[in-house]
Amino acid sequence: MSVRHKVRERVEKLFSNFKDLEGEFVIYNIYAPTGNQEIEAEDLNYVDIKVNFNDSESIKKFLDRTTRETLENEVKGYYLLGMVLDKGNQYIPSSDIDLLKEMFDDVKEVLERLKEE
Repeated sequence: MSVRHKVRERVEKLFSNFKDLEGEFVIYNIYAPTGNQEIEAEDLNYVDIKVNFNDSESIKKFLDRTTRETLENEVKGYYLLGMVLDKGNQYIPSSDIDLLKEMFDDVKEVLERLKEE
């Protein structure tokens, strides 16, 4: 399996945690620098993308864009830490890496600041 296919498979797996939703929401793809250094929520790259869950074309565009950006970020030394869906009154994380769960409160604070800007 090619690197692109492996990345797409992981992106689809992370996205599948949101599959039962209806309507339009923002999903933040969160990228962390590679390496063993201590990572703070402010060190992460946040990419926000609107997705209409009622439109299969919108979902496909999100998956395609996230796959492409993940591959591009890997070249730049970042990896996809996970996704966070903004439901307006709550944030729903999706990650297969414990780090996002461990720092989720700090990530939520950064997302709130980003929404205010």
